[in-house]
Amino acid sequence: MASTAIPFIFPAVRVDDDFYMDGSVRQIAPLSPALHLGARRLIVIAVGQFAGQTVAVRPTTPPYPSFAQISGHALSSIFLDNLGADLERLTQMNRLVDLLSPARLARHGLALHHVDAFVLAPSVDLGTLALAYAHRLPAGVRTLLRGFGSTQGTGANLLSYLLFDRGFCGALLRLGYADTLARRDEIAAFLDERRSQLVPLNWPQFR
Repeated sequence: MASTAIPFIFPAVRVDDDFYMDGSVRQIAPLSPALHLGARRLIVIAVGQFAGQTVAVRPTTPPYPSFAQISGHALSSIFLDNLGADLERLTQMNRLVDLLSPARLARHGLALHHVDAFVLAPSVDLGTLALAYAHRLPAGVRTLLRGFGSTQGTGANLLSYLLFDRGFCGALLRLGYADTLARRDEIAAFLDERRSQLVPLNWPQFR
């Protein structure tokens, strides 16, 4: 419950003598803890598509963005943009480390190592997926979200962050399972200790 306590939306949760909220709000470098613990290979599970949402038909003159669109972008900045920026920093650091010999790194007192990252991201837009379960919300909540503009277009991004519904969560689990199976050979190769060093990211897919 503490991990899903998004500020201003869900209340903080008390654990022992402290209150906790979603850690992504404060953790602007999400890969940092694993790196400080000495990880050399990271499997990163993203909570959305780095490319963002798209609409099938874009009007000639787009309407002013709704509250839901603005809020959805703000939440994506917290949950996705920080991760994307951290992955980009990791990629650039890997390139620098690969240019220097271990002896030179040691001579300058730099405890740096090449770190591979394997990113798993949803293959479908989660906002669109959430729309199929919006009817399961209480009537009052549906009315409120409809007023915010979160039940249409890219505004559904906000809905996907707030929809803690059993059916929607089940759909997310099935999607994650299917997406992982679709890349099972890549994952097996990534986890194989005998493998040669892999290119950590294929950045064009995140643009």
